[in-house]
Amino acid sequence: MIRASIVGATGLVGECLIRALLGHPQVKLALLVSESAAGKPIGEILPPLRGECDLTTVSAAPDEIARQSDVVFTAKKGTETFAVVPGLLKGGAKVIDIGGEFRFRDAAIYEQWYKETHACKDLLKDAVYGLPELFKEEIRHAKLVGNPGCYVTSAVLALAPFAAAGLLEDDGIVVDSYSGLSGAGRQFNTKQSNLFVDIDENLRAYGIGTHKHTPEIEMGLTRAAGKAMKVTFVPHLAPLDRGILTTAFARPKKDAGLTTAKATDLLREFYTPQRAPFVRVLNAVGDVAVSNVARNNYCDIAAQVVERTGQLVVASSLDNLVKGAAGQALQNMNLMFGLDETLGLKGRSL
Repeated sequence: MIRASIVGATGLVGECLIRALLGHPQVKLALLVSESAAGKPIGEILPPLRGECDLTTVSAAPDEIARQSDVVFTAKKGTETFAVVPGLLKGGAKVIDIGGEFRFRDAAIYEQWYKETHACKDLLKDAVYGLPELFKEEIRHAKLVGNPGCYVTSAVLALAPFAAAGLLEDDGIVVDSYSGLSGAGRQFNTKQSNLFVDIDENLRAYGIGTHKHTPEIEMGLTRAAGKAMKVTFVPHLAPLDRGILTTAFARPKKDAGLTTAKATDLLREFYTPQRAPFVRVLNAVGDVAVSNVARNNYCDIAAQVVERTGQLVVASSLDNLVKGAAGQALQNMNLMFGLDETLGLKGRSL
């Protein structure tokens, strides 16, 4: 059995991780670490877990967490993540970080967009970007994985096949995304105004040109294309509890001869069931809906080329807490331990 611990166990992602790990046939939950709620039964903090998990949250040093764990999921941010990851790795545990601290190879990009000094620059050379559909073999051999952002997963999976095939113009790519409120976490966020009374019966764009997922989307597409790719990213808050719908727009190269049928075939060739068991390629953009991916680890994708303008439109949907966070982290864990990547994820509601 794989001994798994969670640092930051009481957040929305932490709760989803607990659910995912409890249903995994080869995992034993070891420690649920929470500095703010240490000493309390997890079912008291997260009432839906009453009768599901009898662990009590703890406060523990990194070396002690590592001693009791084979893998540790860190669901914290910035300073709190930097304070624990080196000790976890030194103690022999594998680490899957669900924040943004180990996604970029270049610390300067992190510091520019996250407005915080990167305190673990020496670890970045060994960190692997955890998008299984693109970097599966690297993940298999990783000891430290930076789990992708939720918006990023939806955008990169939508556009990567076309970027990899060299079919897109380098500029003019627009990623238009809508996310449910759970993307902002449990606490009130002044920038996003994520109170129910603010967002109910409402839609609002935010972070245009400044959202920290922008460089991550560009990084994913650049690695797929083998050359620099730029995007305009426009995120929105939608009156949903969870889920992301992304519509990406790009200009195919004039000699690409891209049609809707060819675009759909390309997606299916790129995302075969063997290579990408959690990507479902649909026949029409109108079939992509948040309700179809709620509480599961799938990402649904469909493409259309608008004949009148030649524009490529790719829609994708996923659950921001599952494929966009905890489910993808579990998928990465499976790969890191030589297991079937679907283990503990298929046929389950999270």
